[in-house]
Amino acid sequence: MRSFFLSVRLRSSLEDVIATRTRTTRSVVASLFVAALALTGCSAVEETQTEGAEQSKKIDATRIDTISPASGSLLGGETITFTGQGLDHVSSVVFGGVAATSVTVVADSQIQVVAPAALDYAVGAVSVTASSDEGEVIASAADYDYQVVTPVDAQMQYAFAHWQDYNEVWGVFPDNDCGNFVNQTLIARGWEQTDDWYSEWATTGDFSDSWARGPAMDAWFASQTDRATRLSLDQRDQVKVGDVVMFDWYPANENGVDHTMLVSKVDAATGAISMVGHTIDAQYRDLDQAITIENPGATAWFYSIA
Repeated sequence: MRSFFLSVRLRSSLEDVIATRTRTTRSVVASLFVAALALTGCSAVEETQTEGAEQSKKIDATRIDTISPASGSLLGGETITFTGQGLDHVSSVVFGGVAATSVTVVADSQIQVVAPAALDYAVGAVSVTASSDEGEVIASAADYDYQVVTPVDAQMQYAFAHWQDYNEVWGVFPDNDCGNFVNQTLIARGWEQTDDWYSEWATTGDFSDSWARGPAMDAWFASQTDRATRLSLDQRDQVKVGDVVMFDWYPANENGVDHTMLVSKVDAATGAISMVGHTIDAQYRDLDQAITIENPGATAWFYSIA
């Protein structure tokens, strides 16, 4: 009997020892696991903080300090140099809502862009912003000032000032004011009235047919070989802003010109031509839509103004 109790007591002690060691082992493993998580968490936080600091440093280091020249034509086209810091990752530049047509990285501290035309040919200073490949937006410390520099600038500024708000100085032809408007823009460009091309409609009611009647206007432009060159639709790649467009809605009738407008935009990438004008008041009427969808079977030609 004594031997039996001794055996039971030994077994119980052994089980207690095993249980104690098991709990200790589990405690140690748990402690090591918690420590590992803690270390990993610290590493992740530190890494995130480091990345944030580097990004903040990068943003602080990216800037545009100067624009040269700081002003230019309403039609754009000038090469503008930007200086600053961290500009080597710039991918686009916007002038007052209009994207530059070309961006060239010269160095980390310098880029060159080709200025776009002013939005709706408006005179005045506009803000300039650049965007990086990563989507970062960089505001320039200096604005860009659009000015009337060329005769075409003056023509387009006038056209966009009066495409809808008609100029009462010239009066309005109630049946069709398109020719009246186009010729007004040429006066703004610097052309002068002559004995065979004039309008006194607003004062005496007198005017030349070449001023307001399509066929006569077309013939008069054709005679101005020193400053107007006729181009066909097949030569549309030579058309530029400020040129005159003539339309014949019904070629089969052989009645000649039915409508005229002024080229307001030429998309170099697509070849699309937009127009500004009266009668159907518009700033950017699409040429191809006008002669296909709006007037199926119509044709058009141009007078390229020197």
